[in-house]
Amino acid sequence: MTSVNETNANLQMREIFGLTLAELGAAHEDILVLDADLHTSTRITYFKDRFPNRFIQAGIAEQNLFGLAAGMALAGFTPFPCTFASFVARKSIDQFALSICFPALNVKVPGSYVGVPTSKAGASHNSFEDIAFMRTIPNLKVADPGDAADMRAVMKTAYETPGPVYFRVVRYALPDMFGDDHTFEWGKGRLIRKGTDVTLFGTGMMTDRCIKAAVLLEKEGISAEVIHLASIKPIDSEMIVESVSKTGCAVTAENASIIAGFGAAVAEVLVENFPVPLKRIGVRDQWIDSGEIEELFAFYKMQPEDIAAAAVQSIRMKEGRSK
Repeated sequence: MTSVNETNANLQMREIFGLTLAELGAAHEDILVLDADLHTSTRITYFKDRFPNRFIQAGIAEQNLFGLAAGMALAGFTPFPCTFASFVARKSIDQFALSICFPALNVKVPGSYVGVPTSKAGASHNSFEDIAFMRTIPNLKVADPGDAADMRAVMKTAYETPGPVYFRVVRYALPDMFGDDHTFEWGKGRLIRKGTDVTLFGTGMMTDRCIKAAVLLEKEGISAEVIHLASIKPIDSEMIVESVSKTGCAVTAENASIIAGFGAAVAEVLVENFPVPLKRIGVRDQWIDSGEIEELFAFYKMQPEDIAAAAVQSIRMKEGRSK
């Protein structure tokens, strides 16, 4: 089991993202950062302050932001157009899909302010559908990092990966799951905790809640396996099947809509390869209200207790099928 500590608990993931982007900029002169007038929120100010000549302000014109990024990629640069995930997935999806993904240009897109922790920004700024949108776009790789080391590893691999990449940046501080030597590979998951009764598949910030749910289940005599899948597209089909072939049932957890999202991606793998009972935790068919973050996680039933309860339901479904 990977140890969990609080080393980066005081830094939100957007801070880790901003600091890492500046570090990558120092190592790679081809990196350009484009902004849609949100640099203080997305924390790309770290890059802006160090490399003002490689920082481009597009203003509140997100469609142009991605058009500019496409042109710069064609000129040989590696652009990071930065804005909120809601403005990528809704406002600029046509330009992003056709100008960048269709020709498979080398553009790296961080989608900031994702899911429930963005609640106070309101419905217009809150993105819960971005995973569903992005995983349908050909040529595009999609990731949701689960801690600071994972964010750094995802960004390093994204830079080294030819073609378009979309990764999520949550406005939330997360405890450490991995050490400084952590690496990220497309299509590969990470076994966090071994178990025999049920598999908890997490992505992004929800993997930490899966770990906490496994601890709760252990107190009830239930052995839960926890797997972190930062790489949503491509997804680690082999690890998914290998785990459920042992446990016989599963739960998925995501800080996003369960409709066509991460849970759906896992379900597709299971349906085609090894059908087992599956329960999904995430935002259901509803808008996210404004409010205190943890209160909203409780309201939308996305807390560790909810994951544990879903695991019990999944186990009961498994046991019912075996009778």
